[in-house]
Amino acid sequence: MKIAVSILVSNYSEEETILKINETDADYLHVDVTDGHFVPDKTPEREYLHLSHKPLNVHLMVSRPFSYISKYAAMKAETISISSEIEDDKLAILEYIKSLGVRCGMAIKPGTTVSMLEDYFDILDEIIVLTVEPGKGGQKMKEEVLEKVDELVRLRDEFGYKYTIMVDGGINDKNIVKASKADIVVVGSYICKSEDFQSQIDRLRL
Repeated sequence: MKIAVSILVSNYSEEETILKINETDADYLHVDVTDGHFVPDKTPEREYLHLSHKPLNVHLMVSRPFSYISKYAAMKAETISISSEIEDDKLAILEYIKSLGVRCGMAIKPGTTVSMLEDYFDILDEIIVLTVEPGKGGQKMKEEVLEKVDELVRLRDEFGYKYTIMVDGGINDKNIVKASKADIVVVGSYICKSEDFQSQIDRLRL
């Protein structure tokens, strides 16, 4: 299981947080982007993402993602994911992401069913199962949502889909085992609100 560190909630500035993540063996830097519409808060421009030595895993929690994609593709994002609940033409957006040489993904909120993704399984490189409501860090994991991971693993095995499965929300050293079927977990405040990022990551990897 790989670990992506989210910078949404930290004891440090986002720039400092990125530099501290660079010093760890984390696998990805997870970047949540919000527009103040799809979720209430709006994230800054973050022109300092180039400081990251880790591959960027970007989740666009925005109502109109198209205008954001080229910016993060230019920053060498490895994966750009959109929210399944938006009203835009999701297939066209996913195809655009892939046309830029970037892996495409889609996220589902706790109340969204896996069936919402069925038209996109063939194109998706990544699926994010959100175990908290998007936009706010530090929330408690809704463990019942992890049933979706089981369903996604079954569908992948049965039909040969290529997507990786990511779990995002409320993960810590006590509950990470419950997300063990995921390929990647996103961890934010458990790591970034500590004094020693690497020691927290080590606890997650046990």
